[in-house]
Amino acid sequence: MTIVPLDHLWVEANLWESRLHWVRPGQPALVTVDLYGQSYTYHGTVEGLVPGTGSVFALLPPDNATGNFIHIVQRVPVRIALRTDEILKQPLRPGLSAVTSIDIRDTGQSPNAALTETSAKEYETDIFSDDVANANAKADQIIKDNLAPKGALVEPACPSGE
Repeated sequence: MTIVPLDHLWVEANLWESRLHWVRPGQPALVTVDLYGQSYTYHGTVEGLVPGTGSVFALLPPDNATGNFIHIVQRVPVRIALRTDEILKQPLRPGLSAVTSIDIRDTGQSPNAALTETSAKEYETDIFSDDVANANAKADQIIKDNLAPKGALVEPACPSGE
């Protein structure tokens, strides 16, 4: 199950690796979505570049190291945060097709910087806090149950000579 807060959306623009040279976090972006066509433009900000192409993180990533090699330009996901007031006026849904443009004139940030914040309430959970505490208690009990008493003679499992 995936929980998607509809008032905190972003666009993941898959840009060609050959066009990323000047893309940096903090740059303004314009986004049009096929749902509304050219009639509505969203304003966003580049939050960061994913540290690899989508194919690198695939379950079975391609390995083009052998045989004939044809260079295929890869696409790198770039996260563009959208303004909440615009999303509330013209709602979006995950998975829609979009066209993006980024103003690359301001290159002050490092491409490795990230402006993404995941400290919003919708990303917090304490669902595993009891699980970790219970697992640690169970591990401590197993270790305690399997320790030999102090001063006890421990015999080998298989006596020598047998």
